[in-house]
Amino acid sequence: MRNRLLVLLALVATVLVGTAGVASAAPATVGNTDGDGLTIRAAATTASASLGLVWDGAAVDISCQEVGQPVTNTNGFTSDLWDFVPSLGGFLADAYMATGYDYRIPGVPDCEDGGTGQYVPVSQFQGQPNQGEDCGPTSVVTALLAAGVTPRSWNPSRPVDAINRARADMGYDPGWQDPNQFGTNEEDVRVALARNGVSASVVFGDFDATLRHVRGGRPVIMAGNMIDLPWSGNDVPHFLTVAGYENGQYLVLDPASETRVYRTSSTVLAAFWDNHLGRAGVLL
Repeated sequence: MRNRLLVLLALVATVLVGTAGVASAAPATVGNTDGDGLTIRAAATTASASLGLVWDGAAVDISCQEVGQPVTNTNGFTSDLWDFVPSLGGFLADAYMATGYDYRIPGVPDCEDGGTGQYVPVSQFQGQPNQGEDCGPTSVVTALLAAGVTPRSWNPSRPVDAINRARADMGYDPGWQDPNQFGTNEEDVRVALARNGVSASVVFGDFDATLRHVRGGRPVIMAGNMIDLPWSGNDVPHFLTVAGYENGQYLVLDPASETRVYRTSSTVLAAFWDNHLGRAGVLL
């Protein structure tokens, strides 16, 4: 494997989000809980682990829906449908959700039928010292989750712990920003995945093979430049996770953009890929 310069993500706390070529998850709002808050669940049942609370009026994006335990809301309405919210890393009882539909949302997949329930967007900007350079460690976290593997130190309410663990697994101190260390590279990403028990290979220059891997059901951490992403446009070398393939579109988790699942085309990904410090994929 030839040596490569390190891939850096600049300190961009706010990223402009476009709409061309992008389909986002379905928006919804948490309804009335009488101020108690709605519990985020690890599965579509009240018996599953609690991942925290979300409050009345909170706006969320639903990536998939699943039939589970019936729940009755404060108005006496009962539904057995549950909504997966990637930014929360868990399920919300649909009985409490204002989605604009009485039951299923048209176009939103079933989590049990290969929907995006395992695709958890995570922002790299968590206030840690290296947040501007943590696209690689954050993509390790999202790729592991997409592969069905729980990252080391993963806590949905504190994703920074898993990001810092991934950076440490790469051999870097997450507690300070080393002026001599500029970003992370593909080998760092591969090593961090290995520390999580996941074998990965690094591919340079073969875009078609990289996307075939995704279509085959496994995620890829891709190196490119954000300037050609329709939801970004920043001229910054970058890592992101291409987590899956569904209905002719690739599902992308971008740690520097909104915490949502982006759906996009091979054309968009090819433009992202074909840049200096790009043209590489880490295949799980």
